[in-house]
Amino acid sequence: MEMKDFAVPGITVIFAAGVSFASFESSAQEVEELNDRLIAIESNVGKQEVVDVKIEGIEKRLDKMEDIVQKMLDIQQRQAVNIAQICQATNANCSSGN
Repeated sequence: MEMKDFAVPGITVIFAAGVSFASFESSAQEVEELNDRLIAIESNVGKQEVVDVKIEGIEKRLDKMEDIVQKMLDIQQRQAVNIAQICQATNANCSSGN
């Protein structure tokens, strides 16, 4: 057998190995890029969850404040009625003007 009988298959094998290695290297790089993108997405999802929790807390506080304001309005209305009754019973001038 001559040298070219070994050289041609050998070069083919070396070329195929190089292409395979390049393909694996490219795949590994794509996997790394996908992993980086996944980490970024997970980070954004985590941040969104934190924002959602904060918004939920703010909504609860706002609901409590609305309840408090409503109770204060109810009290003021009762006080206004009571003052009007006192003014009427005592014939007092309770107008808010001069």
